[in-house]
Amino acid sequence: MKNQPVHVASYHKGHPNPQRYRENYESWNGAWNFAFDEANEGLLRHYEREFPAGTKIVVPYPYQSAASGINLPDKQCDVVWYEKEFAIDSLDQAHIVTFSGVDYLTTVFVNGKYVMTHEGGYDAFTVDVTPYVSVGKNKITLRVEDTMAIDQVRGKQRWRKDSFTCFYTETSGIVRDVYIEHRNKAHIKDFTLKTDFCKKTLTVCAEAPKGSMLAVRLSDAAGRTVFEQSFAMQCGTDEFVLNAGDVRAWSHEDPYLYNVELTLFADGKEVDKVYSYCGFTTVELRGNRIFWNGRDTYLKFVLNQNYWLDTITTPTEEEIIEDARLTLACGFNGARMHEHIPSPLNFYYMDLLGLYAWQECPSAHGYSYKANKQYFAQFPRMIREHFSHPCIMAYVLWNESWGVNEIGESDEIRQMTAQMYEKIKAISNGRLVISNDGWEHTVSDAITFHNYAETKEELRSQLNESLKAIAAGENAECVQGFKKFFAGDYRYGGQAIMFSEFAGIAFAKDDQSGWGYGKSVGTARDFLEKYKGMLDFIAEHKEMCGFCMTQLTDVYQEKNGLFTMDRKEKVPVEEIRKLHEKFC
Repeated sequence: MKNQPVHVASYHKGHPNPQRYRENYESWNGAWNFAFDEANEGLLRHYEREFPAGTKIVVPYPYQSAASGINLPDKQCDVVWYEKEFAIDSLDQAHIVTFSGVDYLTTVFVNGKYVMTHEGGYDAFTVDVTPYVSVGKNKITLRVEDTMAIDQVRGKQRWRKDSFTCFYTETSGIVRDVYIEHRNKAHIKDFTLKTDFCKKTLTVCAEAPKGSMLAVRLSDAAGRTVFEQSFAMQCGTDEFVLNAGDVRAWSHEDPYLYNVELTLFADGKEVDKVYSYCGFTTVELRGNRIFWNGRDTYLKFVLNQNYWLDTITTPTEEEIIEDARLTLACGFNGARMHEHIPSPLNFYYMDLLGLYAWQECPSAHGYSYKANKQYFAQFPRMIREHFSHPCIMAYVLWNESWGVNEIGESDEIRQMTAQMYEKIKAISNGRLVISNDGWEHTVSDAITFHNYAETKEELRSQLNESLKAIAAGENAECVQGFKKFFAGDYRYGGQAIMFSEFAGIAFAKDDQSGWGYGKSVGTARDFLEKYKGMLDFIAEHKEMCGFCMTQLTDVYQEKNGLFTMDRKEKVPVEEIRKLHEKFC
């Protein structure tokens, strides 16, 4: 375990995003008015003007969770409504509300007037309420539609009445933090921070009024200025490449973060200031190896599904910290953030504590014109929102062909995944882009595969010849009798190779309440022996650049975690850590 970390200057407890801190903000988490709209009559009855009385919900928790105060995990209602009253003191400012996540199709009204619609449950959006408010009391109303449509981007949320296999309770409505900022009308609308440790550069891309001046200050952990430069905003969205000098790299071993201040000036006066942070990183492929900041880096990852008992997929800060510390305690250096988009605070603690992340785009589970359209709309937004986090090493576009189920047979789908790869690669800052984690790859920076064979001998018999075959330019099965490494005519081109799902071991005592992969084990010693055999197989294959084991915790009926769903140890952490120490 690392020593107690020191927070960056932009961290303030209670604020949901240390990369975008402004002093003049108010949290809107807490009690909101709430209504189920089972007959879908809210628009006809004008709930945006006359909200039905009676029910409260605790935001940002979905009504399916205990933390929401409603706790109806089995209730399915396609349309729900939210309302909050708020006060405005002045019309001389811009009043910007940030919804960090609302699942799934959101229509926003302010004081009974339509403002905007946003589709997507996994990316943030902002609402400028300034034109719709007056001094004194105001109200904001949300209509949220969240159906069981299989071609909706939904991740691990079930699309049947009951949970099944590895799909769980759905989460509807506001599922992430909400806050309002009172900004000067001339302000920094958006920005990203792009670093390159090997080139020693920081690139700031900012959106702000033409003619204003943007000052960028970088300071070290002790607050000492590294550099400070100012730039004229000429186009409204401008990119500035700054020479950072002899900066310190960010890595798992040394998660060093720098403070960033962005200050906007108009007519010589300071009009906006945003506090942020960055870490200097460079990721690149050299042959089939992943180099992080110029060093060959072996990945020891764990699958993280982001589910908790009382909060479902909306963890508290304490729950986020606990998962990061458990991951480190087990000797992992990173996590595949599986089929969900973590909150900015979750990524912050991975930045702070030194955990590499694979950011995985949640899937739909059936392909259609609508799904295709939403992939291209939502995936880039999910990625851009968290782009500035140094912990992110790779982007996973699909998992196990979910939502692109016919990729093996369909030229259209294969072409679509290749187009998505090119689109995301163009904005990735060199990060790895993985087309379809598990099998049936098209264009991909890493060839990743899943296999839940239970012993070293079984893994050898299923994979040794297959790995030789793909290295020779052939296609081959990565799961015997089921799936191949590549889709269509795509073949291996010298990329990194990673065993990105295996193990999934359950205990016999849980057989009645859930499942794991293969035969369950009786004791922790049995678990360790079985897991060691799988790791021994991986260690034999020097062509692999790492692994990702299933999984950190149990998730409802899926009882194959290192910890229970309430984070109780199932296997001695120090023993798991010892097994991982031979990989470096």
